[in-house]
Amino acid sequence: MDSQIQALTEKVYQEGVLKGEQEAAKILADANAQAEQVERDARARAEQIIAEAQRSASELKSNTERELKLNASKLIEATKASIVDVLAGRIAGDSVQALTANPELLQRVVLEIAKGFDLKHGVEITSNQAEELKAYFAQNAKALLEEGLTIKQVAGKATQYTIRPQNGSFKVEIGEQEFVELFKSILRPQLAQELF
Repeated sequence: MDSQIQALTEKVYQEGVLKGEQEAAKILADANAQAEQVERDARARAEQIIAEAQRSASELKSNTERELKLNASKLIEATKASIVDVLAGRIAGDSVQALTANPELLQRVVLEIAKGFDLKHGVEITSNQAEELKAYFAQNAKALLEEGLTIKQVAGKATQYTIRPQNGSFKVEIGEQEFVELFKSILRPQLAQELF
């Protein structure tokens, strides 16, 4: 009887161990499957994050390049306008001084204007006068540039451009820091913060 109880106990024990091992194997397989799924999900999410970051970086780069081109054009146009304003102001000032210094010339100019004045149409500059006027302004602009010209403000921002003759042409000089500051002042605040 003891041997039968011993055999029965051994059999129950073996069945319990076998059932426990099977259950452990099933739990382990489920855990491995879940771990693999978590890893796959994590990799997929990481790839999404990387793709989104690359798309965002590409978009930022594209927007930045567009913004820089736009603002570079604005800066160039503002600089050209400032140069024209300074030249026109100096030419006009010098011309008025020359007229007021020579009363005979002033009388002739006023007489010519009065002769050509029409109440309906105003003063008309004829083509030969227009060419003379154009030549006068071109000559005076060149003379001013040959003396050297300094621009102290562009687009309402303080700066220091110098235009001076060099090798039969003209050279525009501006300090790097001034250029950066001027460019920053024109850029949109968000872009300026990101770049500088």
